Amino acid sequence: MTIVPSAKDSVRAISHAAAWATAFSPLDDPANWRTALRTALRDPAQLIMRLELPQDLIPPARAAAQGFPLFAPLGYVARMKRGDTDDPLLRQVLPLGMELESSTGFTADPVGDLAAAPTPGLLHKYQGRVLLVTTGACAVHCRYCFRRHFPYAQTPRSSAAWRPAVELIAADRSIHEVILSGGDPLTLVDEQLAELADMIAAAPHVK
Repeated sequence: MTIVPSAKDSVRAISHAAAWATAFSPLDDPANWRTALRTALRDPAQLIMRLELPQDLIPPARAAAQGFPLFAPLGYVARMKRGDTDDPLLRQVLPLGMELESSTGFTADPVGDLAAAPTPGLLHKYQGRVLLVTTGACAVHCRYCFRRHFPYAQTPRSSAAWRPAVELIAADRSIHEVILSGGDPLTLVDEQLAELADMIAAAPHVK
């Protein structure tokens, strides 16, 4: 069976492509992702006005963003449907007033990260495996993020600060896997990421 897109769908696809092209620098530019992060929307009011959404969404959105900021690259926003408060891409990033409501049984640390941290930035929950939180930076702030309240300010940001975590890994020969996480570890400077990888690789039991 051959599926032929409708004219409406084709026009929408072209529109999205054009918006994407204007929001980003050329795709072959190695600094493109940095440009996307630098120009990302951070004020809920800008997102709401850009998408022609009801203005009464602004106060609760700004209030919710105090606890977990909005962060949405323009190329991502360009794929949202104007005037649609139920657009799934919008709902992924738009702060809502209901986030400020308290619910019985809910916690700011739903996956138990804090109890599993023997030292800042290192999470050890499972036998033979640890997770190293390298950064709080991420390309999009998803409202459902289970680490939205993680104390990223306490995580190591230099080789010297990472050393306690790396020394714990080196001292525990049962650890054979180290997962780099965040945020997105690929937002680190290449040299910094390479240095951290070398420090971890120095432990012979880490595969």
